[in-house]
Amino acid sequence: MRVAELTGIRTIALSDRPEPALPPAHVRVRVDLVGLCGSDLSYFARGANGDFVVQAPLVLGHEIIGTVTGLGPEAGDGFRLGERVAVHPAWPAPAAGESAISPALIAEPRSFLGSASTWPHTDGGLQEVLCVDPGRLRRLPAGLPARTAVLAEPTAVVLHALARVEHALAGARVAISGAGPIGLLALVAAKRAGAASVIVTDVRAAALALARDLGADQTIDVSTASVPESAVDIAVEASGAVASVESAVRMTREGGAIVQLGMLPRDARPMALSGLVVKELHLVGSHRFGGELDAALALLASAPECARIVTTIRAFEAVADPDVVGKVIVDVSGSPSL
Repeated sequence: MRVAELTGIRTIALSDRPEPALPPAHVRVRVDLVGLCGSDLSYFARGANGDFVVQAPLVLGHEIIGTVTGLGPEAGDGFRLGERVAVHPAWPAPAAGESAISPALIAEPRSFLGSASTWPHTDGGLQEVLCVDPGRLRRLPAGLPARTAVLAEPTAVVLHALARVEHALAGARVAISGAGPIGLLALVAAKRAGAASVIVTDVRAAALALARDLGADQTIDVSTASVPESAVDIAVEASGAVASVESAVRMTREGGAIVQLGMLPRDARPMALSGLVVKELHLVGSHRFGGELDAALALLASAPECARIVTTIRAFEAVADPDVVGKVIVDVSGSPSL
């Protein structure tokens, strides 16, 4: 089978590997679509994502939609050949419909697809076939196209982040910094959670136009303007830019909350954060997700507008192209039915 490996900074090499043997309790999945996210770009451009440094060739990609093509004789959960599935990138993972990991799995070795967070690293989805425990698979809801379902993993990340302030979202004034895929999905999720208004900021006109199409009440090009002082109840920082963190402090009202969703640089950077103290702000971080994949698929099935976030481009460099708006996905299988 064909595999795309990160072998050095900005170097992806295609190679052939034997197709993995199917363990008795596992399911074989043909990889159809893989979404590329900021962590993939960071690994590609810098050889690291936050504190996680690539130390050996790594197959990237953890946003995976595939088709069941093989069933081990001991595989549970009743999957059928030909079913379309989303793959939970973390292991151990909560069972379908559950929010917590089963106590029986707590002692399992931790891994995350396409990540250098563990050693040995865990290869991700930029390969033709994966063999996985059926407990990490989720059936796609009826009528949800695979091209939209590929947003399930980042949507789950957003839902996990917004759950940190879930009690405060209804009726809240929200600002989202960054109109990339995560910021756009946060916009959709916040509106559906009952936010009274959502402002989206960015420096790219096309990204802001897409945010307006998806329901933003206001968009601001922060290269020429800014959100007024103390104008929002909740700020979601989804860009990972230091200046954006400072802006979040300034735009949030006294006693408000900031959700740090963007991955910040791993090196030391000066930041003006005195407003955290003066305004008595709540600053919460959010990393990955747990049991939100089912809710993410349900949200995408009920929000057809999210299909506009997806852009299919084969070139990896497109993720870093400022003119590319929306989610970049790789069509691995080339199936015409996607």
